[in-house]
Amino acid sequence: MKRYREKDIVIEVKEERQCKNNEYTRFILQSEVFIAGNYKNKDVKRTKERIAKQMIQCRKAIPEENEEIIDFINYVFSQNERPHDFKKLLPKLYGDSRNNAGIHYLVKEEDKIKALICTMPIEYSIYGNGIKACCIGMVSVHPYARNKGYMKQLMKEVMTDIKNQGYQYVFLGGQRQRYEYFGFEPSGLQLEFRLTSDNARHGLTHTDSTPVKIVPLTTEELLDKAYFFYTAQPVYAHRSREDFYDILSTWKCVPYGIIVNYEFSGYLTMNSDGWIPELLLADKKHYSAVLKALFAYTGKEQFRLLAAPYDLNKINYLQDIAESCQITTCESYRIFNWKQVLLAFLELKSHLMHLIDGVLRIGIGECVYELKVKGSVPSVHKSSKEADFSMTELTATRLLLSQVGSYGLTDYTAGLAVDKLNCVNSWFPLPLTAIPVDCC
Repeated sequence: MKRYREKDIVIEVKEERQCKNNEYTRFILQSEVFIAGNYKNKDVKRTKERIAKQMIQCRKAIPEENEEIIDFINYVFSQNERPHDFKKLLPKLYGDSRNNAGIHYLVKEEDKIKALICTMPIEYSIYGNGIKACCIGMVSVHPYARNKGYMKQLMKEVMTDIKNQGYQYVFLGGQRQRYEYFGFEPSGLQLEFRLTSDNARHGLTHTDSTPVKIVPLTTEELLDKAYFFYTAQPVYAHRSREDFYDILSTWKCVPYGIIVNYEFSGYLTMNSDGWIPELLLADKKHYSAVLKALFAYTGKEQFRLLAAPYDLNKINYLQDIAESCQITTCESYRIFNWKQVLLAFLELKSHLMHLIDGVLRIGIGECVYELKVKGSVPSVHKSSKEADFSMTELTATRLLLSQVGSYGLTDYTAGLAVDKLNCVNSWFPLPLTAIPVDCC
């Protein structure tokens, strides 16, 4: 406990920490200061405000700082790249009627924001089972406050808080080595198909698209139907009905409804470049007519359609007609609860394809996890037995949860018995992914 005295008013500050780069920098993890002594409220308030401005605070933001947060990220990202307006880019977080200051952590120097991180919670439903994740975004430092260690300290505090809040995993986008220091590794699975007008002209020649109508998804009736379709999926990120339109509008996308034979049959969201991060149809037989109609409606030369690894109908259709496909990692991940993550995505994969029966013990970091599949039903438990093979948490994130990384498993599984090697080939990689409109 530190005390600061001004005009006989003593201020006590909890949990003071020194920044390694500057011995005079004080990081205050709790912005509240406590008064020792019996003084008039007006004097105490003024003194608290004066001392707070002299300190460098590292803490969660408060609602009153919402506009300051938006101004800060607009300024920093516009300085680094093209002009940014996050009220339009991320209306789900920064729209005019929103105040999500409470999911931001910041560093303030002389009462001005110098560094900031957004921590957006995402809860997934996977065949009825819930998994709690967190997306980190808006990682930013004022250009005149760099090299002071602010972001390093802020990331440490954020990661500690996220872990303590019970998230199973956390993910972000950004330069690999920068975030590897904090335990992140590029991973996950994402497919992107490039569909050209030539593909449509030659591959959909005999397709009748006249029953299809593409309409802006603006009326409450259409949004209700789209939301019903979305929540009926076996795998999805929780979105409130209130936020649904703004989420679909992420990254300057525009949502559209799909009408087939006068019936609402799905929706999509698309940006001006023809990037389609989300397309959901009630019936897979409508893909040909819908895509042909979409080329006619937009006049575009090509579309880039994303598919999650569990979107088998979309993947199977597009691989037959699209010009090309890329399978990539989607974000950088850090796993906090390996048992829950392994079980959730092993169960998801068991719904997508047959998993052979068997038992594997994998050492990840300091723990050994026993993975078992019997009758297509997976289970995962910590084990005190010797692992069949072991790896660091970073390596496991890459090799077990991404398509590209899974090729590296051969370096760890050489010498395994045939039955265990068959389990490795059948079970991995696991279908971890993130839908871009759910991210920040």
